Amino acid sequence: MNLKRASILGISSILCLILAGYNTGFISSSLSSDGGEEMQAGELINRKPPSQGDEFRLIKEQVKKRAEAVQPIEPAFIEIPKLKVNAAIEAVGILENGQMGVPGDIQQVGWFQPGVMPGEKGNAVLAGHVDSKTGPAVFFNLGHLEKDDEIMVKDQKGKTLTFIVQKKESFPRSDAPIQEIFGPSDQKSLNVITCSGTFNRAEGTHEERLVVFTVLKENKLELFPKSPQNVQIQGSFLTWHAVRDEEIAGYRIYRGDSAENFSHIKSISAHERKSFTIENLDSSVYYVTAVDVYGNESEPSQAVLTNENSP
Repeated sequence: MNLKRASILGISSILCLILAGYNTGFISSSLSSDGGEEMQAGELINRKPPSQGDEFRLIKEQVKKRAEAVQPIEPAFIEIPKLKVNAAIEAVGILENGQMGVPGDIQQVGWFQPGVMPGEKGNAVLAGHVDSKTGPAVFFNLGHLEKDDEIMVKDQKGKTLTFIVQKKESFPRSDAPIQEIFGPSDQKSLNVITCSGTFNRAEGTHEERLVVFTVLKENKLELFPKSPQNVQIQGSFLTWHAVRDEEIAGYRIYRGDSAENFSHIKSISAHERKSFTIENLDSSVYYVTAVDVYGNESEPSQAVLTNENSP
């Protein structure tokens, strides 16, 4: 944390000054996601997958690698599809009077530059006017956002980060939770602020601050991997074809005494041979699943049955 950022977070009086400049309002607002006998995979029940733990080292390594690959950006534009908001972003800091700076254009958004960048671990902050003497401003409808709505932030080169709304909350303007909004965080968060509540004409400001809390949508698979194919028993070996997907971390082998009561017996990493030695060729049923680097597990493969007469 740099000295400038530390000094900001340490000044409790900023509670009374958050977005004080975003209060040029006129409109009062209340802005309050082959070998062996085959069986149908659909017959498999009572499946008991293992806990992931360190089962596939590749899972932890790849998740860490992907997370580190998400680089923060210097925001230049914001898009909120639900609200049909497309606006420019300008960097703002702290004015001589201790207030957070504001964009000169009420249809633009300010990024609190002394804080963190969007995509960086911590709480990045954007803020915009709710209204002005001439009518609604850029964040007039910010309170219409709901959980799982999306906010996109872009840099000058068009690189886009998508943030997912987690919650929204209005706070009294003199009692906003500075640490929750501006303070450190283990998540890559983006907090979007505007004014809300009744407009106090005497003081020239709204009585509340609306904060929409969001987190970065990580770049991860949203679909489960495909199931392994060509599962068969050849002699004492259970074999299958690899799933052609660079995101596969490994495979899980399950064994049951019938078409139910399956238990996980072995895990094979993606870089190992796609085979498993069956020690006792009794009458057992086997199937294989694929697991991707995010821990998603496929549906069972076709099941194959061994018996005492297997060669």
